[in-house]
Amino acid sequence: MIALLLAAALAGDLRVGLFVGNDSGAASQAPLLFATSDARKMRDRFIETGGISEDNAVLLTDESRRDVVEAMRSLRLKVERAEADGDDTFVVFYYSGHGDASGLQMGTSTLLHDELRDLLDATKADVRIAILDACQSGAAVRQKGAVRGPAAALAVDIDRVRGTAFLTSSAANEFSQESAEIGGGFFTHYLHTALAGAADLDADGTVSLAEAYAFVHTETAFSTRQAAEQQTPTFDLDIVGSGDVWLTQLDVDRARLSFPGDMPGTYAVWDDSRRRYVAEIEGSTATTVAIPAGVFYVQHRLSAFVEQAQYVVSDGETSVVRRGDFAAVAYQDTASRGHLDRQVRRAKMPDLQLQAMIGGRGFGNNVTGNQYLPAHPVAGVRARWLRDSGPYVDIDILGGGGSGVLQLPQVGGVDVSVQSTSVGAGIGFATKPNIVRAGIGARAELIGFARDFPDGEAESQNLFRPSFGVEPWAGIHYGRFSFDLGLAYLLLPTRLDDRANWPIYGEITGRTGIRF
Repeated sequence: MIALLLAAALAGDLRVGLFVGNDSGAASQAPLLFATSDARKMRDRFIETGGISEDNAVLLTDESRRDVVEAMRSLRLKVERAEADGDDTFVVFYYSGHGDASGLQMGTSTLLHDELRDLLDATKADVRIAILDACQSGAAVRQKGAVRGPAAALAVDIDRVRGTAFLTSSAANEFSQESAEIGGGFFTHYLHTALAGAADLDADGTVSLAEAYAFVHTETAFSTRQAAEQQTPTFDLDIVGSGDVWLTQLDVDRARLSFPGDMPGTYAVWDDSRRRYVAEIEGSTATTVAIPAGVFYVQHRLSAFVEQAQYVVSDGETSVVRRGDFAAVAYQDTASRGHLDRQVRRAKMPDLQLQAMIGGRGFGNNVTGNQYLPAHPVAGVRARWLRDSGPYVDIDILGGGGSGVLQLPQVGGVDVSVQSTSVGAGIGFATKPNIVRAGIGARAELIGFARDFPDGEAESQNLFRPSFGVEPWAGIHYGRFSFDLGLAYLLLPTRLDDRANWPIYGEITGRTGIRF
């Protein structure tokens, strides 16, 4: 996905790439499962076979627009130094995450499509590539020069390669999708497959831009044909130059898996060492894929079970995938299933919010009165587990104290100092993710009170009781940060000062915190 359009390799070329993955988008967007892992996978692919050194392949995960802008500026300085030395230069930008028609969503910040073009142009590199796996990313493609559908002739034939290319996962009005079955976005999955060698139709050891785009367009559109939203990758080419425009080269000293082409069906290659899918191969077509040395599983999924074969491959070695290597295993016992299931479970776990609380606690039938204990300030901490779908659970510790005048029956006003400490818990339901969120839930506390009378006319008193009630709340949730205002009403099932009614007390608290 990145070093896209890399022109003919020449000694002295500088190739740099910025790979960005954001699982979180705008406040109203549900977190993605595989955006950051897709960015890692594509970065590794271009380091392995795309001509980008590890030092020149920058990875950013769940960072903001500002971080991306700074990283692009750093790459620009490298390009300027290489240009001064007379080297050909290539910049590749890959993004996986949320997006809309205006830009790429990076948490609460957005990198506009036009801004991305400006950043790429500002590098002044000979070749500038952007690969976007995001919803409505086709909006980044200009009307002129855009191609929707397989490209027939993307090769160029002038003296030197120069220009910009955009490859997007979907059209301007389409949504991009990811799948727990393949452990990533459809578009990235098939582009990674293409760059590993599946798109090398002429078997020359290189994957060209035309080959990669034709492969990823066909496979992505076919795989999403019955999904809620079909994807049709879009291409925008504004490049002139000569020679073969290549993306990856399958070096002879790399490890390889070779499919002879005599096994009907689709076969998935799983890298057990790095816990990721490498490629999805049509077994009836002779194909060779480049892989790092390690342990690999090849899986053929059938309706009731999976056929799986294991290969341990060393650098420079080619392992041939043969029909007799496979054995049937239960779907849940495949090498990939356990890891992907754990990744999905982790991604779907409720967000943990830690908040500092400050406010006040008041007692009496009218909450603010001083019939039982004078109102006083409190402070504490709260942990809340909040799902995007709405349910939440929280626990907290809240305590404080103060002094005032207590109105006792037949006595009148008496000076008193008070302390209260509670351990509380709540369960409830919140609105869907947005900048403004609200919720309401049931609340229970185990609370202790202490009253002391400075004039000495009455003994100090202590009380330890459970209470229960309700708590509505509302606040601002911006990115990882939150500020809420809550108001709890609780009933204390006991009688104080010989009064007939159970007292009601209230808590008003402001909470600010961070989401993990």
